[in-house]
Amino acid sequence: MSGARQLIEEFRTYAAGETVISASAVQDRLFDLWGEVRDTPQATLVETWLSLTLDRELFSGLELVDFLDELERSLLEGVIAD
Repeated sequence: MSGARQLIEEFRTYAAGETVISASAVQDRLFDLWGEVRDTPQATLVETWLSLTLDRELFSGLELVDFLDELERSLLEGVIAD
């Protein structure tokens, strides 16, 4: 799970510095994240956001930071519960 947390931190740093991010850039990073969490309950959350990249052209940096914060909290709760 440390790989997922590192990807989240890198993505969050990138997103925080951008006003908007293209759907293709978001999709690339989400696929990397999905590869780390695919066997966990958090995969559903990443899959939901992946599906949004098919319908949208742009994402705000702020909404991505919020999503990544939620995903990280969810991962931490899973670790604490185990």
